[in-house]
Amino acid sequence: MTKWRKALFPLQIVFAGAVFLRKNLYKKGVFSRYTAAVPVIVVGNISTGGTGKTPMVDYLLAKFSKKYRLAVLSRGYGRSSKGYVAVTSNATASVVGDEPKMLAQKHPNVAISVCEHRPNGLVQMLEDHPKIDAFFLDDALQHLRLKPSFKIVLTTFQEPWFSDALLPVGNLREPASAAQQANVVVVTKCPVTLPEETKKIYAAKLGVLPTQQLFFTTLDYDTKVRGAAEMPLEEFIKNPFILLTGIANPSTLCAFLDEKKATYTHQSFADHHVFTKAEVETLQKSNIPILTTEKDAVRLTPYNVPQLYSLGVRVRFLDGEKSFLAAVASAIEN
Repeated sequence: MTKWRKALFPLQIVFAGAVFLRKNLYKKGVFSRYTAAVPVIVVGNISTGGTGKTPMVDYLLAKFSKKYRLAVLSRGYGRSSKGYVAVTSNATASVVGDEPKMLAQKHPNVAISVCEHRPNGLVQMLEDHPKIDAFFLDDALQHLRLKPSFKIVLTTFQEPWFSDALLPVGNLREPASAAQQANVVVVTKCPVTLPEETKKIYAAKLGVLPTQQLFFTTLDYDTKVRGAAEMPLEEFIKNPFILLTGIANPSTLCAFLDEKKATYTHQSFADHHVFTKAEVETLQKSNIPILTTEKDAVRLTPYNVPQLYSLGVRVRFLDGEKSFLAAVASAIEN
């Protein structure tokens, strides 16, 4: 938290009041909330981003899409379109958003759509796919028009909500106590080895209730990079390359590459960055390989950037994975 943001404390009071008023109007029934006819599982956070929501949705689809008929509804952040749009095989990232497009490529048997008004989107998806068993929603904890059946809230190990503050002083969208309404709390991007004492400290500081389940996860990167052809990562990093990222927090990826003694120049852009014509032309003229994330790759692929490679990432539970999957399976079936 930078010093200049502390000066915004008066605005924080106004923001807190607005959040409190809005939640109470929904709680008292002044504004109605939509409940879908099938289970709706929300994966979200109470901070402004970078907690690993999309990798978690990707993980859940990989685990459950073979057994259940699943659907994903996203806002489609950064897309040029408005309203409800189904994510088809020929949809572009600019129209539907980079994350929905990436998930659609990886999980072709899952129905995926985007809509900023989540209840309207759910109604339309149920009309289009009446046999859906359950929905996964990416980043909808603060979408109070919708009443989900199961909530998974994420926070990073590096920037947990107990070390943060409400906007605009900090990065919290709502008070940390809001996380106590979730069914499951997941601490993401943890070190590979995490002492039990540290887990206990986090459980206490996060304010996890006895009725909630707490899990700790890390990120595993693929052993291969993918471009015009696949190449072992260890082979790829033998030579210098450009690391290009347009994600909320690339520090975990940088730390991974640094640990492998990779030599690279990092070009970092804002999350969901829309590349300009000049930027694309510069990338197309690059005479050294470019490594990017799967999410960034779906935005760059239409431009036929030579020597462009992507590196995939996966969620891995440090422990308790079976309990987590059992809780989600129960939410889908009930």
